[in-house]
Amino acid sequence: IYQYIFFFSSRRRHTRFLPVSWARRCVQETGVHGESQIKSAQIQKQKKIIMDLGADKKEEKDLIKKKRDEHLVELRTKRREQDIIGKRFNIQSNATNLEGQTADLIESKGVDSSHLNQLKIHIDECLKKTYTINEFEQLALAINSDNIFQQHLGVIGLRKILSIEDGPPIQIVIDSNLIPRFLEFMKREDQPHLQLESAWALTNIASGTTQQTQTIIDKGGIPLFVNLLYSRFPEVAEQAIWAIGNIAGDGAQYRDMILKYGGLDPLLKIVDSAQKQTTIKHGTWALSNLCRGRPLPDFRLVVKAIPTLGRVLINSEDPEVLTDASWALSYLSDGDEARIQSVIDTGVVSALVRHLDNPLLSILIPCLRTLGNILTGSESQTNTVLEAGALPKFFQHINHERRAVRREVCWSLSNVTAGTPEQLQQIIGNQEYFQKLITLCKTDCTEIKREAIWVICNSTNQGKPEQILILCQNGILELFNEFLDADDVKTVAVILEALFNICLLYTSDAADDLLCVDLGGRRIIKKKK
Repeated sequence: IYQYIFFFSSRRRHTRFLPVSWARRCVQETGVHGESQIKSAQIQKQKKIIMDLGADKKEEKDLIKKKRDEHLVELRTKRREQDIIGKRFNIQSNATNLEGQTADLIESKGVDSSHLNQLKIHIDECLKKTYTINEFEQLALAINSDNIFQQHLGVIGLRKILSIEDGPPIQIVIDSNLIPRFLEFMKREDQPHLQLESAWALTNIASGTTQQTQTIIDKGGIPLFVNLLYSRFPEVAEQAIWAIGNIAGDGAQYRDMILKYGGLDPLLKIVDSAQKQTTIKHGTWALSNLCRGRPLPDFRLVVKAIPTLGRVLINSEDPEVLTDASWALSYLSDGDEARIQSVIDTGVVSALVRHLDNPLLSILIPCLRTLGNILTGSESQTNTVLEAGALPKFFQHINHERRAVRREVCWSLSNVTAGTPEQLQQIIGNQEYFQKLITLCKTDCTEIKREAIWVICNSTNQGKPEQILILCQNGILELFNEFLDADDVKTVAVILEALFNICLLYTSDAADDLLCVDLGGRRIIKKKK
């Protein structure tokens, strides 16, 4: 007689059996006697095993995810620091594009024409000038002036000083209490150029430390930036995108504030209607920052971003856009089947598979991650990835020179082998694929060996008896024997679980009862006693 207990694979729950011999073990260990006492002791023993195993599995899953997230955040933080500097210099280098074009950013309603012309000339002259930190006090006085000409001078000058490469005087600006003045200017819809320059300066301040970004938020900056996304002046709206991206990238708390203030809807509208490649690039980057972070954002607040990101990934060829869009989709697909289906419904799976041929790791890894997330879903969702031709691409990268790529590939494959027998057959039915896995288990570094052994062990969870027999005939028992001496307890536990699955062949009419023993099963199990 067998009692049911539940063990969990890396993806799906599957039923396991506890033999009656465990009841005898309970008697020996607890000293209880009698049928009812035996049954009670057996149940308590099973509960403890289930709880311990569940805790171990949860701990392992959380630990792996934590390591992946920390690694991801570290990479993204470095990239973000580089991007902010590059983007800041792109803005600075393009500043001359505004010279002579200030008419587009000056409100002319109800303004004296002579005064308007003078202001245009004054702004152009300010844009042409070079400013140094030695002029800080003069510029601060100009900002606090009631004169519109002086206000433009001060804001343009300080924005340029804040755009220097090394050591921009962010803290000096904060300590001089100029942030409230910048925020006040951002409300001046009658002076769009003043809005632009103020938002520009605050964007550079938001690219500083978290504490420096906090000073903008504490004074009500987020709703003002969200409001600028609705500006009828594209330059002003795009500058707001930069600020939103910088602030959202500083942490989940700021990200959630932007989402709750309604920052996503106008951003999506801008990206969807954008004609300029730079607008799509900056908008996708900001969207990615609004979708990432731990804890994940409330899915109800970001689900609208999925169709836009899908279209961007399908249609764009720009490496930066593809990087940000694929990372964003990897965050949005990390969850239950409803989240996964929302990504699938965009038709983006084929594009993700296509981008597995991209040589850039910044694109390859997030595409692998997104596909891996989809493979954790239902049978039909897994089939969507397989039918798009992902499997040959996975095995194309299984020997990739970068360990991070091999790790992602093995994780994805482990979710395929944990699937249905039909899905499993697509791997074990291909001798080349299976041999690559065996080779990986034998020759790669410890981390990848562990991931690869999970792929093979998961094959025993849902595989048909004849499929498991094929695995045994191809030497997985000898492979398991090599890993049972490993110091990694969790890897040993996974192998023992796989061995238990193989032992269940004794209950199958399709199995040769002596096959497991003939291939070394008895020697392996006796070795661990």
